[in-house]
Amino acid sequence: MRLTVEQARTGCTWQRALCVKNAAPTYVALIDELVRRLDEGDAVAELLLEDGQDPVQSALCLRLFGAVNRIAMAESADWLDACYATRGGFTDVERVVPAFFGFLESHVDEVREQMKVNVQTNEVGRSAPLSAAMNHVSLATGLPLRLLEVGASAGLNMLFDGYFVDAGEGSWGPADSPLRLTGHFTSGRPAAAVPSIDSRAGCDLNPIDVHDPSSADLLRSFVWPEHVDRARRLEAALEVARTEPPLAIEASDACAWVESRLAELPSGVMTVVFHSVVATYFDPEVRDRFAKIIRAAGERAGDDNPLAWISLEPSKEDSSVVELVCETWPGDRRVLLARTTPHGTDVRWETWDGQE
Repeated sequence: MRLTVEQARTGCTWQRALCVKNAAPTYVALIDELVRRLDEGDAVAELLLEDGQDPVQSALCLRLFGAVNRIAMAESADWLDACYATRGGFTDVERVVPAFFGFLESHVDEVREQMKVNVQTNEVGRSAPLSAAMNHVSLATGLPLRLLEVGASAGLNMLFDGYFVDAGEGSWGPADSPLRLTGHFTSGRPAAAVPSIDSRAGCDLNPIDVHDPSSADLLRSFVWPEHVDRARRLEAALEVARTEPPLAIEASDACAWVESRLAELPSGVMTVVFHSVVATYFDPEVRDRFAKIIRAAGERAGDDNPLAWISLEPSKEDSSVVELVCETWPGDRRVLLARTTPHGTDVRWETWDGQE
């Protein structure tokens, strides 16, 4: 399928709004230039139009930026280090726009190939709200957690218990962790806990092995140029992950994988299906099927083999606001735990666990 100019412009406009809200002036300027080129028509416009994927659902702009960034990193392009704060440079949109597009125009075939790679941020800032949600379900049952992450990428958020989290009135995780998630909670009082982890497993269409030296640059390529804190979190999380055995992350479709993993709910553990900014990329029918699979498994859950579904996904009303929702069985209880940003910052905790 070939995109129309209007479809591509819609994808650019949607991404631009998110970049504005998340303080990313470099990408705002690059998107403005993309829109201009769509209107005029050139090799870059053709690259976008021939992509064929839904420009919003597939994050067309971010796939393009990530592709260019990876090729530029491999070639040690001067403009990347000079203009990307995440690489020690300074934001300079007047310089970066012509440099970026000049580089892109000279690498069109390589960029086209690299754009086939899905967005893989594996943003570990989300481990702040996710770990608070894990505390919530752990305290509810006292059982060890069997973790099943959908869209796990490199599995960095599966290792949440290896990070230190300061939630203001409470904190948890190893104090000497290379990754310290501080200042993420702006209101509310999540409960502190030390969940026992029974096992960890995940799936992703394109899993990343952090023990592979090339994996770091793939993840780095999707960090936005001004987001220095995100880049530092990523490096710290990679440090933690590389001290751990390789995670079991299967290359699999989400629905098929979850259905097989929930065919049995082992006794003596709480099975936790979780995902963060993943379902937004599902087609509507896949999203519905995914939910039905989990809820059908919930009907088989009991006090000795409970099930939790932790979802950290953009709200339907505003994609810049992400909702942390937890559903648990038996009892079929659904609660909005928190609202946050796509990167796990400005967490407004909504519930109360009764822990003094």
